[in-house]
Amino acid sequence: MNEKSMSSSIRNSELKTQNLPLVALLKEMGADVFGIADMARYDREILGLGDDISAKYPFAISFGLLVSRGVLKTLTDGPTLFYLHHYRQVNYRLDMIAYLLAKKLEGMGYDALPLAASQMVDWQNQKGHISHKHIGQAAGIGWIGRNNLLVHPRYGSRVRYNTILTNMPLAPDEPAEFGCGWCTACMSSCPASAIREEPADFDHRGCFAMLQVFKNKRNLGHHICGLCVRACGGKE
Repeated sequence: MNEKSMSSSIRNSELKTQNLPLVALLKEMGADVFGIADMARYDREILGLGDDISAKYPFAISFGLLVSRGVLKTLTDGPTLFYLHHYRQVNYRLDMIAYLLAKKLEGMGYDALPLAASQMVDWQNQKGHISHKHIGQAAGIGWIGRNNLLVHPRYGSRVRYNTILTNMPLAPDEPAEFGCGWCTACMSSCPASAIREEPADFDHRGCFAMLQVFKNKRNLGHHICGLCVRACGGKE
């Protein structure tokens, strides 16, 4: 899917009459990007959801906030305290949007399950309760890039995401296809050499090992890096 068709898919989410109340709420709360995923059309195992949850919530709302370019520019050979603080603040804001939006949906008579923006249950394989990036792909926001992150056609990987599950009737977007083309900027930026030509060959354990090094040596207390995010900053 090229950038033009991807952008059209994303705009279509806003134009679908059925989604207008939700779109208004997301914009009001400051979401920079968003999309709707039909849970029945996607692999529940990849998404990380149990059957009990999947059966109750047929739709997933994926939304994201942009990461500051200024903060990313402070990254040279690894994460900085600027990035750590910003990372926490963006996650906090994503969690607040999820909480407030879920509260609004419940007030409208629907069920809603707000998820955490960053809550790992398997650090070495970098998995949480749900895969925000795969939800985002299913929601037409972007594709899974070589860096194992969701890549937006305009903003690249410079977006952090969260998800809300709901039974509110919504018109889903079409899943996005791979669109990195020949770009390999993230590969040369990775200090762990964990990024490969094929996204499926991403070295999760190698990436985690480097995150562990950064956590210990830089006194950050968090498994973060950000170098491939900076390398994949999008076209704006």
